[in-house]
Amino acid sequence: MTSTMEWIRRTYDVPARHGMRIEYDGKPATIIGAGGGYLRFRIDGEKRRTVGHPCYRIVYPAVPEPARPRGWCKHCGKDRAMTRDGVMGNHRWNGRDWSEPCPGSGQPPWKPVRNQTHPGEQRTAAAS
Repeated sequence: MTSTMEWIRRTYDVPARHGMRIEYDGKPATIIGAGGGYLRFRIDGEKRRTVGHPCYRIVYPAVPEPARPRGWCKHCGKDRAMTRDGVMGNHRWNGRDWSEPCPGSGQPPWKPVRNQTHPGEQRTAAAS
């Protein structure tokens, strides 16, 4: 079972995390949670929280690329490090026995991890 924030990161290829500073519609804000596929954040100077789609009017800060490439494991659905061969590295999962390696170890990832700072602009740029 994955958290909503992890689901948002995997589905929309954004680096959203609790407490992250973002820019919403040109205003600085802080992510305070997630639910139902939407982010909850508080715009600086406002008392109420705002709910918004992870790809709509949100600009994320630049996140450096990891030292090792990462991917989403097909079996456990988690963000894991990959080997130089482009397959998932050895990792454990929350199955029947925690000491057993995940069946997704050594398999190609479901998809690579990408940290897009502004998905709408990047997808448009990639299409042209």
